[in-house]
Parts: sequence; structure tokens; C-alpha cells
Amino acid sequence: MSADGRFVHNEKQFVEDAFVALAGRFIDRVAFDTFYTTLTAASTRDEFLRVTSFYRYLVKEGDWQIAVQGADPIIDYLTNSYKLVALFSLIESLADLRHEDFYEWLSHRQPAIYPIQDGTELKKLYQQYKESYGSIRRCVAFFDRLPPELKSRLCSAIRVKGQPMASIRKLAEFLYNLRSQFVHEGRLVLDVRETPTYSIGKKGATRSSLTIGALLEAFEVGVIEYFRNET
Repeated sequence: MSADGRFVHNEKQFVEDAFVALAGRFIDRVAFDTFYTTLTAASTRDEFLRVTSFYRYLVKEGDWQIAVQGADPIIDYLTNSYKLVALFSLIESLADLRHEDFYEWLSHRQPAIYPIQDGTELKKLYQQYKESYGSIRRCVAFFDRLPPELKSRLCSAIRVKGQPMASIRKLAEFLYNLRSQFVHEGRLVLDVRETPTYSIGKKGATRSSLTIGALLEAFEVGVIEYFRNET
């Protein structure tokens, strides 16, 4: 949760940002205000206002623009790459556990596990770490709160060898991998666009019809479900 309460100290301004960010998920302003009043703890309200205001300016109404002569100022695969990074940063910021890197996690294990016998044992330990502290754990938990019908639509939008994603976990891993490829390898996100895209990878041909609008809908619903559980 936010430590200094800077958002609730300017509550009126940030509540308006939150409503604009999530207006499409409520029947009207009264329904939104009713939901907001359920966030009784000041720390919870502060966190809600932080996430929704950042989302409004960084993602929903924010675009990466270029000033290259002869080029469009907004190019979808450029701005969507940055939006995907921002979305997952916000999702990760809602984690219940503080970040702990793999070495710290190994060192704090009880009883002590050193020496690690071989690569197979190390791989098993790393898988356990990812399930407990890895970023993907937080992302899977976020997407898993979505309603079943929305999960199904999201999974159907990504097809590998003609088959939809087998689970919401697989979808979260796919999207997080896109984010990581952009952050760590400089590979632009081409799979989230208004027109279907095709790519060939180690697992075969992938067809994506996932739009940025569908991804924003999932994020907005996920944020509401997260804070509904917090209350």
C-alpha cells in the first residue's frame, strides 16, 4: 500500500481520475461511488486511487508519441508496447508479497538446501520460486480473478496451432513474455493490435486477435475484483 497517503490527501481530484478510468465498468457514477465507499480503509483507498490514476494517464488516455517527420505521431505497435509494460507494472504493484530475488529466496529456505546437487534440482527449486515469488505468480493471480466468460474470450483470442490458450495461466504467461521481450530484448509487441497477427515460434504458429481494448477491459475488471476482495 502507498506509504504516504498522498492520493487520499487529494481525494476529490483522484476519485475523478478513478471514475474516468473505470467508468465503462459501472452503470453510472452512483454505482461507482457506491463501490468506492466500500473501500473503508484509508490505505486501501489510497492504493485504489494510485493504480487507477496511473492507469488513466499511462495507459487508457496515454500514448507514446513520436515527432518524426513524415510518420504518424502514434503508431499502434509502439504505444501498445509501452502500454503493456505499464499494465504489468501496475499489476505487479498490487502483489501481497514483497519482491525477493532467487538467491535471497534460496538463502532464506529452511532447512538449508545447500549444496544443490545438480541442474535438475536447481530447475525444480526455480519453478517453486516462480510459483511463490515470481512476477508471473502475481500476474496469474490477477487474471484468475476475472469472470469465467471474460477468461474464455481472452484465451480464445490467442491460438497456438489452431487451439485457444489452455488456461488463463497460459495466457498470463504469454502476455508477460511479450512484456519481457520488449523490456529485455527490445522486441516490439506485435500481438496486441486491432487486426489479427500471425507469428511462428518454438511451439508453432500463433494467431492473435487480442486487441488493446480487450486487454484494457480485462485490466479494469481485474482491478475492481482485486479491490472488491480487499474489502
